[in-house]
Amino acid sequence: MPIEVTMPKLSPTMETGVIAQWLKKVGDTVKEGDALADIETDKATMQMKSYDDGTIVHLDHAAGDEVALGERVLVLAKKGEDPKQVAENLGLSGAGGKSKAAALPAAEKKAEPAQEAGKKTEPAQAASTESHPADNGQPTQAEEPARPAGGRVKSSPLARKVAAAASVDIGQVKGTGPGGRIIRRDVDLYVEKKPQRAKAAAPAPQAAAGGGRRSSVPPPLAAQRIPHSRMRKTIAQRMSQAKQQAPEIHLSADIQADRIIAARTEINKHLAAEGIKVSLGDFITKAVALALRFHPGLNASFEPDAIVRHGEINIGIAVALDEGLIVPVLHHADGLGLREIRTQSEALAAAARANTLSSEQLTGGTFTISNLGMFGTQQFDAILNLPQVGILAVGAALKRPVIRDDRIEVGMVMTITLTADHRAVDGAMAAVFLQTLKGLLEEPASMLV
Repeated sequence: MPIEVTMPKLSPTMETGVIAQWLKKVGDTVKEGDALADIETDKATMQMKSYDDGTIVHLDHAAGDEVALGERVLVLAKKGEDPKQVAENLGLSGAGGKSKAAALPAAEKKAEPAQEAGKKTEPAQAASTESHPADNGQPTQAEEPARPAGGRVKSSPLARKVAAAASVDIGQVKGTGPGGRIIRRDVDLYVEKKPQRAKAAAPAPQAAAGGGRRSSVPPPLAAQRIPHSRMRKTIAQRMSQAKQQAPEIHLSADIQADRIIAARTEINKHLAAEGIKVSLGDFITKAVALALRFHPGLNASFEPDAIVRHGEINIGIAVALDEGLIVPVLHHADGLGLREIRTQSEALAAAARANTLSSEQLTGGTFTISNLGMFGTQQFDAILNLPQVGILAVGAALKRPVIRDDRIEVGMVMTITLTADHRAVDGAMAAVFLQTLKGLLEEPASMLV
């Protein structure tokens, strides 16, 4: 029997996935572990891999299609099975609803019958399910969209939906999907460049009457309507749930950061030969992980019938992307040294920005850190990452007045703010956790013993 491959669950909150691009085509032989397609989830673009060996007989969907969890996406003929016979037995058509011939390997296709006599024949451009690495799937300036005369524009349902929401004539969009099919990313790119085209087409401002000088008032910017991405929709949903479901408490503490800055300087001298440079954020991650050992009530999740205190300490590190926020997870953070925290955090951030995070790297978090210190933000409140009961907001280390030995001096001070779910965390528990964290950060040597 052939193998039916369905849309997998690649993130905890995923309900549907968009096929960003196929990495294999009909007729390809695949092995267990081979990447089949790039799937756009509500979190990131991730690879769907094969769990079996076989030959691809049929693709149910084209690039750009949105597919529900558990819905079939392709069919594999098992080793030893005849792919052509499997396709005929199941009555399968090719990818995206093409003819039955498209479902078979190219080498086994039969020649097309000649067209009717008296009709002019035109060369047909072969459609390919493979993306072109040279242009990275994006239209170039030399390419112009072509609307078939009197025909329907080839586009995915999701692309048409996004185009309608953005008031875009989809016939003006250049398709980069299989056979020139318009997919979602084509519409998104068109919407992004729409203000630039409008600006280029606008007439040049005329000189002011009488004085011959141009007005100092800049022209108004073109209005934009940006459809919600899947990530933005998920963020909006989860943030709304957090504010509605969890009564939050917020506690702040000022950290005198002079010693931790000095410790970082010394450690980086020793790590310079390795090309590693630890940050203040790495010290904070280490301190949070150790503080959670002493206060397991914060390393927990809230469920309707119980509070689950986790055995592992897995720290989620919020990473800002152009399209939203994502929280990859640093597993077993309490057992990592500063060097390991730095290298693993950098790898997670790089994977997040490249849309290559694995399902494991996005799941299992027990506590979250959101750091805006690098932007100069002094203090802010973070919203809970449910079902976790705690999240720490980290501000910038800035020069501020401090009192030492009854004297006012200038010191480096950093404000941290804990947000906790009051259904699981009482005020005293949160305060003691913050007190422990403050002690670790102000005496960084205590983290190294």
